[in-house]
Amino acid sequence: MLIFRGTRICVLAISVCLTSLPMIQPASAAVISTETAIEMAERQGRIDHINEVLARESVQSTLIRYGVDPVDASARVDALSDAELQTLEQQLEQLPAGGTGVVEVVGIVTIVLIILELLGVTNFFSEF
Repeated sequence: MLIFRGTRICVLAISVCLTSLPMIQPASAAVISTETAIEMAERQGRIDHINEVLARESVQSTLIRYGVDPVDASARVDALSDAELQTLEQQLEQLPAGGTGVVEVVGIVTIVLIILELLGVTNFFSEF
């Protein structure tokens, strides 16, 4: 009787596995080149660097003062092309190492606002 019960459980488990087999999706993966991996890492590094600047309290207060949500600005940075990210990062690298002054913060905010305006996220410049 005990062997019969174990057989029934085994048959039930196998039938459940076989009926659920068509529902399992195969994993698909592709090999990427070293150049692609390096480009992806550089892009993520640029995004992280720009988001660090946008995370500063002075930059966030300036963005809020101009009516731009800092969360939206960070989301838009993720959507920028590689060329736009490189240009924006070069602008940030020209800032003084000790911190940002008022002129630099206004420059950064202006660049971000222009990019957001071009992408259609804000209507800041059309109000003037």
